[in-house]
Amino acid sequence: MGKHLFISYSHQQGDWVWNDLVPCLKAGGAEAHIDVERFKAGHDLTAQMDAEQDACDLSLLVLSPDYFASKNCQHEMQRAMASDHFVVVVRVDCAVPDTLKTKLYVDLRDDKKADKWDLLLQACDADLGATVPDWLYARDEIVRHLQRNESVNMIVPKTPGYSRPKWRELITHIQKDRLTDLAVINLEDGATSTRQGLVKEMLKAAGSTLVVPNEPDDLITLSEALTGLAKPVRMTLMHFDILADRVRRTPSFNVDLYAAWRDLMTEKRKLVLLIHSHAPFMQLLPMGHPLSSITDLKTVELHGRP
Repeated sequence: MGKHLFISYSHQQGDWVWNDLVPCLKAGGAEAHIDVERFKAGHDLTAQMDAEQDACDLSLLVLSPDYFASKNCQHEMQRAMASDHFVVVVRVDCAVPDTLKTKLYVDLRDDKKADKWDLLLQACDADLGATVPDWLYARDEIVRHLQRNESVNMIVPKTPGYSRPKWRELITHIQKDRLTDLAVINLEDGATSTRQGLVKEMLKAAGSTLVVPNEPDDLITLSEALTGLAKPVRMTLMHFDILADRVRRTPSFNVDLYAAWRDLMTEKRKLVLLIHSHAPFMQLLPMGHPLSSITDLKTVELHGRP
């Protein structure tokens, strides 16, 4: 478990802190204490600041000219220096006092530099299993495609000698902070081990409480339920490699299921999938499989680090 971190920053740098810094820290295993999530209206601001800061192992001071101009930020900085448990993060050009250079000093004015992020995450006992720029790039590409209602294959290769990227945490972050309508279906879950169970989970993800009939009417129910919706349903299929294996060994996971998916994805435009797999989507399908004709599936790769 990573450290508890108090994030001290100016809201002028809020977008970067909320969208990039905090998600990476959380996904890496740290516990980020930040005002927009922790502070409550109607309570004394300074008291809340002090209580949250005291509850943490480390203060992250995100420096900028706006930071030094803020009375509240200065209060948090002085308390961090008094405790002697802090890390300095420079996000915008500013004059850093020598008194702040006594601890770890991370220059993230260019946040595409993986080695600088490494210094910060190591200090916070956080690890993404991938470089921060790669993890954020994968996040942004997936969100961009899904917002356009383009299905995506997120490939997370299993490479000997390489770490495992925090892909689950990436999906959780996207669902919680970017696309709150993104449903997640875990194909390792026993509830999806049968075709009827999988269709039930897909209907549930679409907000439907319809009873799933026996085959082949289950696919009719799924198609009618999704077609009747005003907008496409976005779903994540975690561990698609398992489902591809079921094509070969389970009769009910036959061509009809995947033909129905293809129709919903390409013809009716009512189903958008984020497909997680370790091997490329097309390599998992047998020759002539209905889904192999989906040529506009976008690919995003997330690699571990050696």
